[in-house]
Amino acid sequence: MKDKDGETRRERNESFEVESPEVDVPEIGMFLWNWFWELRESSAPGFSGPSPISNQELVAWVSLTGNVVRREEVKILKSMSSRYCSEIDKESEAIRAREVE
Repeated sequence: MKDKDGETRRERNESFEVESPEVDVPEIGMFLWNWFWELRESSAPGFSGPSPISNQELVAWVSLTGNVVRREEVKILKSMSSRYCSEIDKESEAIRAREVE
């Protein structure tokens, strides 16, 4: 997510020589990681940032892709989506705070 100057958190961290964490997804969960980003790409943005993936979006995605998704995987994908939205909210708040400074 970019701030008003078009700078992402990773770019800002680099300019202050602060390391950004790398994502380490175990091979066994890589399909969930990829599915999550496929779902995020097709989600409409909310008024104040991304919205968690809805059941309707998930059903439509399953119908379009033909992926077979188990209940446990639905739970994981929805949890990933909620956490993603929460983290984006935090980042948006940090951007607003920096813009006030």
